[in-house]
Amino acid sequence: MRSFGFTLILILLAVLFCGLAGWQWVKGNFNSLLGAPPVALGQPIYSGFKPSDVKHIEIIRNGVTAKFDLSDHGWIGTLPWKDRMDPRAAVNIINFTLGMRVEDYAARDEIVSQKAGLGDSAVDIWLEGKNKQPLASYKLGRQTPWLATIKDINEPVPTVFIHPRDVGRKRFIYAATGDIAPLFKDGLKYLRDHRPFYFNPVTLQKIRIRGEQGELTLTRETPKSPWRVVKPLELATDPKAMKALLEGLYELQATKILDRATTSLPTKSATIKSWQIALSSFGDEQETMLEIYPPETPEAPDVLALVNDRPDSIFVLSLKPAPGVVSLADLPLAVNDLRDPTLTNLNIQSLRGILIEPVTGNEILISRTPPQPWKTTIAGQSNEANEERLFALLKAVTDGQAIGFETDAATDFTPWGLNRPFLKMRFFGKDNQGLELLFGMDGKGGYFVNRLGTSAVMRINPSLLTSISVRAYEWKPARLWSLDRVNLMQIDRTTLTDPQVALRYEFTTEEWTGNQAGKDVTQSIDPPRANFLLSVLEGLKVTRWLASDDESANHALLTPTLRIKVYEKNTNDLGDFVGIVTREITLAPPTIGINPGFYYGRLDSDPNPFLIDRDTYNKLATNIFDESIKNP
Repeated sequence: MRSFGFTLILILLAVLFCGLAGWQWVKGNFNSLLGAPPVALGQPIYSGFKPSDVKHIEIIRNGVTAKFDLSDHGWIGTLPWKDRMDPRAAVNIINFTLGMRVEDYAARDEIVSQKAGLGDSAVDIWLEGKNKQPLASYKLGRQTPWLATIKDINEPVPTVFIHPRDVGRKRFIYAATGDIAPLFKDGLKYLRDHRPFYFNPVTLQKIRIRGEQGELTLTRETPKSPWRVVKPLELATDPKAMKALLEGLYELQATKILDRATTSLPTKSATIKSWQIALSSFGDEQETMLEIYPPETPEAPDVLALVNDRPDSIFVLSLKPAPGVVSLADLPLAVNDLRDPTLTNLNIQSLRGILIEPVTGNEILISRTPPQPWKTTIAGQSNEANEERLFALLKAVTDGQAIGFETDAATDFTPWGLNRPFLKMRFFGKDNQGLELLFGMDGKGGYFVNRLGTSAVMRINPSLLTSISVRAYEWKPARLWSLDRVNLMQIDRTTLTDPQVALRYEFTTEEWTGNQAGKDVTQSIDPPRANFLLSVLEGLKVTRWLASDDESANHALLTPTLRIKVYEKNTNDLGDFVGIVTREITLAPPTIGINPGFYYGRLDSDPNPFLIDRDTYNKLATNIFDESIKNP
């Protein structure tokens, strides 16, 4: 018969096994009792939660404790300061926790904690979910001597010692990828958001700035509308400058944050007002305002500032550009920094006419009636317009920008020579809407422009005016001639080194015959090269027309290096042959013996020479003979 003691032992063992079975049924394993096995190489230490599950973060290092809670307004600190946490730091901590992969591990007893940085210098990190549910708890040590190789990352990444402190996971220390230790330097101060503003640029509606030059207000009607200056004047803004302002305000960063309870602010002066930058978002009437106090001395490198939604923090902002941070000096805060500097905002598609009125010379009217091409009317004569000159003009007045704003309230335009402008330009649209620009020059050689009907005066770069052609000859068509291969009979070409070659062309058979210095050179002609020369002549365009008295061009053309003369059949309206039309161009470099970038040219007896580029000249001078075939 069994003893009572033996029976009691059996009962206790049964209770123990039932308890263990229940524990496994609840927890899924015996890790909390027996300890979890080590995480396999290449696997994450933590993978049981998502970034959005994290609601609380606690960090301890060197006796300093920092606690943060996720609220509707972002991550907010409760210790050691009641202030906003830098959201980038929160993201880095959470992503590091979920992203670190095991490169190696050892039992806790096999590693000296102090040497691994897991002793007094360690960083203790806790992540918790709703209702303080534990998600991750570990010590972050120093970097290990090993670097890890990760797929799709070119450079090796550091690894650090990690000691999990979760229940049942304390037996192993890991070498894991990544390192965020710099976040926790200097008393955890980098966890505190050093940026005064935290806003969504997409929903921002209004920016109010009060600075040395007065008050400036920018606003937009919808999140997709362009920003406009509404105070002190109604002005369009420069998209690039607005992008720089928005990015700068978002990244504006203090070099230091002080506690208001222990810091004295400068006394406000009745004569020197503080600066203000205030932001408002769509659907939120309350503005976030940064008040910037005057510097203690004119030479002070920084200033103190307060923001109304963080009343316990004083920001030290740099007045000068500083490495690694966005300072006040980096922000475009004046109206002239933000306004649109372009001369016009023309709608090119609706443009129907441009009238150029130089103080000396004829008026030039450039007009079109779609789908007809642009034409010029000068002194009552209409011709095809030079589209290259038109493109340059439109680019100048639409892309050209002011280099300075002289005034927005001019009543007397004499100081800028705009009372007697040397150039006027009028632009007409299809809806009879238009604008007029007046160009003036002061006594010091500065150039200025005013839009008629406004009181604004802008300074412009003299180079902008070089893109506006104001002489009649500049508007001659860029296409030199209309050469018709159907009626082409012959091309004579003479170079500086070779005698004239006469190339006869038969359109119906597309055959070439040739004669040079009295010899038949037909067999030596390379038809593809001859056809190439013809195609260049058909589409020949000048780069720019020059004045008839251009001394350099006239001198160079006295000794041309290339002559080309074309012969065409002339027919009447019935198609009957009535004669031969000849035209000749002469070309010459600015200096003999070099490979210049351009060449001078003249068509027949046209008083105006022209320029062509080097590439076009080389095509006209191309060798048309097959060098493997000798002339008879």
